[in-house]
Amino acid sequence: MRWEHLTGGTFEQAVREAGGVCIIPVGVIEYHGPHLPLGTDMMACQELACAAAEREAAIVFPPYYFGVNTETKHYPGGIVIKDRLLFELLENVCEEVSRNGLKKIVLLSGHGGNRFFLPLFVQLALDKGKDYTPYYVSGYQVDPEFFRQIMETELHGHACECETSIMLYHFPQLVRMDLLDRERSWPPQGRLKHLPDVYTPADWYASFPEHCAGDPRPATGEKGKALFETRVMALARLLGEIKKDAAAPRIYAEFGERIYRR
Repeated sequence: MRWEHLTGGTFEQAVREAGGVCIIPVGVIEYHGPHLPLGTDMMACQELACAAAEREAAIVFPPYYFGVNTETKHYPGGIVIKDRLLFELLENVCEEVSRNGLKKIVLLSGHGGNRFFLPLFVQLALDKGKDYTPYYVSGYQVDPEFFRQIMETELHGHACECETSIMLYHFPQLVRMDLLDRERSWPPQGRLKHLPDVYTPADWYASFPEHCAGDPRPATGEKGKALFETRVMALARLLGEIKKDAAAPRIYAEFGERIYRR
């Protein structure tokens, strides 16, 4: 169920049907190579959330593209939000979702750059005594062996074979394979490989200064369909588990009672 498609007269019933579960697919607007649309992460993540919610009822929040993508500032078309605003905005949105009766909020990441942001957001909620429980979920769940069976290339990271295949399946009219150099892929440059156990602000840029990782040329819509369907099944199963979960909200409330001496 898409939040924006519901009416005022059907929303409360939809909340009940969803078991109080809302998915916020978190993507970004950023450069995705010369061939993919800027909204790739947001669009693909939204498609995944909506398809899973058809199998396991949940309400899907409208397209949300306020993730972390500072690494793309050197390319045109990206929208980069200030760090403090990222946290404040997502907290505000979650509070509104909760106010509307959805107390289990699944933060579904469709963007690799959210790998620190969303878990930290969930972690920091521990000290805030919210009346909702946030769950961080990666939108890239797939069996590694299955992934290797359908993909021809080994390096995947950004605007690569798998991401391009997904977009060729969902939005073939927006993918410009004709803009790709037939002889070009994007291997890691490893300019900071001498610091394997250190994280620096320029880690991603040091390896992928063109903000692409992998080789999109073998991508096909058929591969995208296979990858998408297995991700949908995995997410739907997880939604079912979250819907039944009583432990996380109870333990979260228990912690709040102890720290605030309620």
